[in-house]
Amino acid sequence: MKDTNAIEKALKLKVSNELRDIVNRFTADVEKIRNKYGGKIYYDFKEYSTNEGAEFHVDGVAKVNGVIHRMLMDNHGEHMLNYKTKELLEDINIFNKLDLI
Repeated sequence: MKDTNAIEKALKLKVSNELRDIVNRFTADVEKIRNKYGGKIYYDFKEYSTNEGAEFHVDGVAKVNGVIHRMLMDNHGEHMLNYKTKELLEDINIFNKLDLI
């Protein structure tokens, strides 16, 4: 059972790292824009472009990175984990079948 938990933790870390890479590329581009052209260090997340709807603010690209990573983990993390688990189990099945030959 301990091995199963270790495998699940490793897959969760792989999912998190994959999403973090995506977010890091995005926020690196945001930093390039800010460094080249200037701009505010505060970022507004708004539901709509008007003053209606939910909104919150973060200061700095690092916090933008954290917000987007969490959002992607919440929205896609479990699905990615299930997909990667299924892939791993299929690979194990193929490996087991090869052992029978």
